[in-house]
Amino acid sequence: MGSEKSLAALTQHGQNSLKATRRKLEAALSRLVHGNPRRVKKGSKITATAVAVEADVDRATLYRFHEPILVQIRKINDTAPRTQLKAQRSELAEAEAKLKEYRKLVEEAQAEVAALARINYRLDLRIRELETQLQVRDARIADYQKQMRAPTTLQKVITLPNAGDGETLS
Repeated sequence: MGSEKSLAALTQHGQNSLKATRRKLEAALSRLVHGNPRRVKKGSKITATAVAVEADVDRATLYRFHEPILVQIRKINDTAPRTQLKAQRSELAEAEAKLKEYRKLVEEAQAEVAALARINYRLDLRIRELETQLQVRDARIADYQKQMRAPTTLQKVITLPNAGDGETLS
């Protein structure tokens, strides 16, 4: 009866130790996945060795008694590249959509610039035309002003009706 109790106690201790080690390994794996390791270098690849070092557990113990943890490590390493590839493809698709949108905006802006350039050209022509008209007008005004200031060459002779001696006014 005493040996049965000690065997049961030993078995219980082994199970408790196995559970404690499993919890340590799971916590270590979680820290590595989330990028918060305590014992290994941050950004290290998630391997059985890295998980064992992070959990402070012998690597042989991991391989011998904790196959589910090894399966999780393999799954993470198998899905990580696919997940990254999928994310990169998604980012690439978004970037291509933005690039297409930006090209369309550039084309629209270039068309608007071309339309404004045509309007500007027409307005420049109209300005030159109006400036020429102003110069012609200013020249005519100047000529008229000269004519008004110049002495007249014709003098009119005015005969006074009451003047008997034939006086004339100039």
